[in-house]
Amino acid sequence: MENRNFHQTFFLTRFSLKRDWLKLTIWSGLLVILFASVAAKFTTIYDSQASIDEIVKTLKSPSMVSLFGKLPGNGPYTTADVFAGEMTVFMAIIAAIMNFSIIIKNTRGEEDSGLLEIIQSHSVGKLSNLSASLIELFIINLLIGLLYGGGLQVANLTGTDTNGNFLLGLGLGATGFMYATIAAFLAQLVDNSRSATIWSYVIFGLMYIARMTTDISHPKATWFVPFGWVEKFSTYQDNDWTPVFLMLGLSLILSIAALWINNHRDIGSGIIATKPGRARASIFLRGPLSLFWRLHRTTIIVWVIGLLILGLTYGSIFNTIGDILKTNPAMKKLVGSVAVQNANVLIIKQFVALLMIVFGVLALFPGIQIINYLKTGENKGYLELIHSKPVSRTYLFTSVLVLGALTSLTALFAGMWGLQLGGASVMKHPIELTVFLRGFYAYISPIMIMLGISSFIIGWIPRISVVSYLYAGFALFVEYFGKLIDLSKWISKLTPFGYINKVPVHQMDPGTFWWQLILAAILIILGYIGYHIRDLNSAN
Repeated sequence: MENRNFHQTFFLTRFSLKRDWLKLTIWSGLLVILFASVAAKFTTIYDSQASIDEIVKTLKSPSMVSLFGKLPGNGPYTTADVFAGEMTVFMAIIAAIMNFSIIIKNTRGEEDSGLLEIIQSHSVGKLSNLSASLIELFIINLLIGLLYGGGLQVANLTGTDTNGNFLLGLGLGATGFMYATIAAFLAQLVDNSRSATIWSYVIFGLMYIARMTTDISHPKATWFVPFGWVEKFSTYQDNDWTPVFLMLGLSLILSIAALWINNHRDIGSGIIATKPGRARASIFLRGPLSLFWRLHRTTIIVWVIGLLILGLTYGSIFNTIGDILKTNPAMKKLVGSVAVQNANVLIIKQFVALLMIVFGVLALFPGIQIINYLKTGENKGYLELIHSKPVSRTYLFTSVLVLGALTSLTALFAGMWGLQLGGASVMKHPIELTVFLRGFYAYISPIMIMLGISSFIIGWIPRISVVSYLYAGFALFVEYFGKLIDLSKWISKLTPFGYINKVPVHQMDPGTFWWQLILAAILIILGYIGYHIRDLNSAN
C-alpha cells in the first residue's frame, strides 16, 4: 500500500468526528452514565458481606453464568467483584451494537449512498475513508474506556483498585474497537450495508453462544472465543491484561485485512457479490407486501433462525440448571422424586421467565427495522418508485406493519420452540411446549405496543426513529438487571414488559393482554394518520 492511498486520512478523521459529534456524544454519554450510575448504586445495594455472599451464590448458578459469564476467582468477593461480574458482559454487548452501527454506516453505508464516490473524486486516498473511520472508532472507544476507569475511581467501590478500574474500563474500550474492526472487515467482504450488518450480528451471535456454552461446560475453552475474552480480565482478582492485548492484536489483524481488501476492490463491490436478481418478476411479486418480504427476507430468515438457535442453546443447559440433586443429593430422600422433579421444573420456569425479556426484545429488532423502512426507503428515494404507481399510503403502511409484526412474532415463537427442543434433547422428563407457548402468548401484547410506538414515530416524527431501538434497549436493561441492581418497581412499569408477571411461572393475565392490545391498536391508528397526512421526506 502506497502512502498516497492514505492521503487526507487525518482530515477525514477530523471531518468524521465533527460530523458525528452528536451521535458520538449521545452514545458516550449514555454508556458512561449507565456504567457510573450502576457502580454508584452498588455501594448501597451490596454494602454488607451477607448481601454480597447471597448475590454471589446467584451469579455462580448455571443460569446466571450463561447470561453474565463466569465469576472469576474463588473469593472472598467484594462489591467491586459483583459489579464486574454483572456488568462486564452486558457492557460488551452494548459496545458491539454501538460500534457496528457507526462503522458500517461510515464505510459501506457511504458507498451505498454514493457519498464515498463524491469524496474520492477529490484529492483523497483510496484507503483514507476506511482508515479515518477506524481511527474515529479507536478514539471514541479509548475515550469511553478512560471515562469508565475514571468513573470507577470516583465511585470507589469496596474492593476496587486503580489497576482493576482501568483494566475494566480500557478492556471494554478495546472490546468495542475489536467489534468495530470485525464489522469493518465484513463490510469489505459484502457489497451492501444491510448484508454487512446482518453478518456482523451473525458472527456476534455465534460468539455469544460459544461463550455461553464454554462458560457452562468448559470455562478454559472460553479463551478461544473473542467475545469471552472480556471475562478473562479477572477484574479485581488477578487483573489480567492479556485479553486486552489479544483484542488489540486481533483488531490490528482485521484492520490490515480490511484495508488490503478495500485496496483491491472497486467502490460498491465486495469479495462476496450479491446474487443477481431474476430477469422477470416472480408471480408473487404483485404488491408492497410481497416486495417488502423480498427486500427483507434475508434479515427475517436470519433473525428467526438465530432466535431458534439461541433457544436451542439455552434449552440445552436446562438439565444443568434444573438438577438440584447436584447441590443437595439428600433432597430426593427427604421429599421424594416427584417433588424433586416439580422443583426442577419450577427452577427452569423461573429461568425462562428471565429469558423472556431477552427473546422479546431480540424479536422486536427485525420488526422495528421493517417498519422503519418507511423512513430509510424514503431517504434513499426507493419509495418514490412505489408512490409513482397507484398504491395508497394505507396499503403501504399496512404492508410494513403486517410484515414487521409477523416477523417479530415468528421470531419470538422460534425462540420458544428452540427452548423446548433444546430442553427435550437433554432432559429425562422434557417440559411440554405449552409451557413455553404461555410465555409466547403473554409477550404478544407488549411486542405489539413496542411496534405501535415505532409506527407512531414513523408516522409523525420519523427523524427520531432510532428512539424505538433505544426504548427497546431500555426495556431490556430494566427487566434484565432490575432485580440485580435493586431498581424501583415503578421504573419497570415504564415499559409494557413490566406488566407481564413472570410468565411462564405464573399464568398469563388476560386483562393485561387486552388493554395492551387496545393501546397498541391506538398507537398504530395514530401512526397511520400521521403517515397519511404528512409530506414524504418533509419530516425527516
